[in-house]
Amino acid sequence: MPVFSPPKPILKKIVAAAVVCLLSSVLFSTAFAQELLEPETKGEDFSAADVAAYQQFGQTLGVADWLGPLAPVALSPFFGILCLSAMSLYGGSWVSADNAFLGDNSPLHNPAIFWTFLVLTLITSIPRLTKVSKPFAQAVDQIEAWAGIMTLLALKMMVGADAPDVDQLSMVELGIVSATTSTLLMIAAAVNIFVINTVKFFFEVLIWITPIPTIDAMFEIANKSVCALLMAIYGYSPAIATVINLVMFVAAAFVSSWVYRREVFFRTALLDAVWSFFAPPKGVTEPELVVFPAADVGPFPARTRCRLRKTESGWTLIQQRFLRSDILVEISSSDCTAELDVGFFTNTIKLTGAPAGDLTFSRWYNGCLPELASSMGARLNEQDAAAVGDRSGLRAEMS
Repeated sequence: MPVFSPPKPILKKIVAAAVVCLLSSVLFSTAFAQELLEPETKGEDFSAADVAAYQQFGQTLGVADWLGPLAPVALSPFFGILCLSAMSLYGGSWVSADNAFLGDNSPLHNPAIFWTFLVLTLITSIPRLTKVSKPFAQAVDQIEAWAGIMTLLALKMMVGADAPDVDQLSMVELGIVSATTSTLLMIAAAVNIFVINTVKFFFEVLIWITPIPTIDAMFEIANKSVCALLMAIYGYSPAIATVINLVMFVAAAFVSSWVYRREVFFRTALLDAVWSFFAPPKGVTEPELVVFPAADVGPFPARTRCRLRKTESGWTLIQQRFLRSDILVEISSSDCTAELDVGFFTNTIKLTGAPAGDLTFSRWYNGCLPELASSMGARLNEQDAAAVGDRSGLRAEMS
């Protein structure tokens, strides 16, 4: 019963190049921000007109100007920032005249920014067009998301640094914590992008496991089209774009708990599959395994990240929780048996008895499954190579 207690060659080059470019974008964002925040380190001086322009930019950047582009950036971070830079450079008269984020004095009004994010967009988008290369693109999807967040936050920091001291933003008292409105908007932006991007990632994986060859390319084109449309709306009216962003955020937040558990499972399975492609199989160092229940098991909802630990009397299933006590379920070997089944993309430990359920884990241990089964007290279900290589069960494994 539940017991609660306290707390392969070409592909390699493609993936390596993508990772390097993605990491370079993060460094680019940081370096770009530092260059503008600390011009004295370069030995350069800004003219009085430059300083006045940046101060005016900092004063006029409103809440709608900041929150409006978050939804399209969450859908496609690099492409979204590319659209912002394109509108700033080539938008012309149709762009909202009072949108300081897209004005001539904006940091985005820079051809280097435009061409950099154009290259990054191509590198991260092309692999998503086929089912063969898409897992590698999805494995580094979170790096792109965080690079997009860091780029926007760097822009916001540049705005705050150039704003004059006499116009400090109002303070909001939150218990013992005091934060400026600018800081709160930066936190809101990060949360907003993270939540919407998580839901988008979930649907991308569902599209990938759907056995229709061209559906991945169709989804990617549709995603970029929606992103461009939302950015066009933002260029015309930041207020309307902000309302759309809030609607999308609320809808994504409503299903975030259900989606987040599956997003963690998908990301773990994809990342471990990529690591198993480059690195040697993971060795069995201790009788413990990260697992994801395929359906509800005791107090654990489906696809909750848990740890299955072998004990003298059976097994312990543990869910670690942030700032809360862990949830533990003791499973007796006298009431339950375990069997290890090999799958195409993931493997499963099947529990029969009380409780009963399927616990999915990644393929990183595929080189030492007999040792793993022995360590975890499970019987290894021997299957022939044809059964293991059959993709018919992929959707069931990833659902």
